[in-house]
Amino acid sequence: MKNILLVFGGKSYEHDISVVTASQIFTKTKLENYKLVPLYVSRDNRFFVYNSEKFNLKDFSKNLFNPSNKKFKEVAFVGGEYGRLFAKSRMGLKEYIVSDTAIFACHGSVGENGKLVALFELHGIKTSAGNFDSLACCMNKFLFKQVMRGLRIPVSFGFKISREVYEKDKSVYESKIKFLRYPIILKANSGGSSIGVFVVEKKEDFEEKLKEVFEFDNEVLVERFLNHSREFNVAVIGTIDNYKISEIDEPLKEHEVLSFTDKYLSGGEKSAKIDKSLKNSMASSCRKFPAEVSKILKDRIQNFAGKIFEGLNLCGIVRIDFLYDEEKDKLYVCEVNSIPGSLSYYFFENNKILVNDLVLELIEVAERNYLNRSEFNDDFETNVLD
Repeated sequence: MKNILLVFGGKSYEHDISVVTASQIFTKTKLENYKLVPLYVSRDNRFFVYNSEKFNLKDFSKNLFNPSNKKFKEVAFVGGEYGRLFAKSRMGLKEYIVSDTAIFACHGSVGENGKLVALFELHGIKTSAGNFDSLACCMNKFLFKQVMRGLRIPVSFGFKISREVYEKDKSVYESKIKFLRYPIILKANSGGSSIGVFVVEKKEDFEEKLKEVFEFDNEVLVERFLNHSREFNVAVIGTIDNYKISEIDEPLKEHEVLSFTDKYLSGGEKSAKIDKSLKNSMASSCRKFPAEVSKILKDRIQNFAGKIFEGLNLCGIVRIDFLYDEEKDKLYVCEVNSIPGSLSYYFFENNKILVNDLVLELIEVAERNYLNRSEFNDDFETNVLD
């Protein structure tokens, strides 16, 4: 039986959501020829194989996690050993687990910025997430805007404020802010799940809110606030040569911008915060699915989603978020969530994709993506040092 690593956790504001995603996938998956092996990335980015038949969320709580717990076995990559993770033993390091494929369920920085994917690829492990350069682009909001403009996909006007430059000379940004006009939105440039996102209503509040965002990132994205806008999400699964686009989802937000609480913690009782059903995805968030949109708008959203998926050379499951200005009939892409909460499973219910099918498809995605990337010759040798 072949081992498939289920990678989750990591040093991220979305650590806990990642644990919930992994729990959902692990609990609902029963495969004949594969064994899912939960590989937990702790809050200090250490690797642990989670050896438990039942996935207990409390084992990963910030206050209860104990690396000495017998359920956890710390492992590490060693040198150029491909597909092997090693653990300490009395005789030194000993091979503990062998796998050449990993399904990624890490949300936020360490999982979605490409660093983990690069590490796994260096050790010969195929991954279900996008390539490291694609992931890095999606995580950097300002860079993402620039690439979208290159692909001729509409984005709202915005610019980046660097903490270092701002502290030296604030006047550099004054004309740009004046051009936007209030209200404006401030976003941590490399943040996820609406962490470090604020709406600034007036000039007098700008400095205070900017300082708050700088607590999350050294770079801040400033954007025009779009009144009368609706948010739409769509998911894409596969590789650029073979992918499916889902129906469109419309989140119903309680605030001016969709917050982390709207996404994951709405519903009041703590027990309601953890949705055990993959079908409902992100806790008790309110949404319309499929969204009530015209065929013309639906086609525009799905066509843009396909162009973005291909243009960024993405793979696996991604969720792409859009804003629609109803007054001006303008559609803007906001961001790509390259490893979305619950892997956006519920988007594909209409395609009759079961959890097992989803995992099997991700295994195939990892294989196809690896083959696509290894078709070229990287064994060119020189004799410069001979």
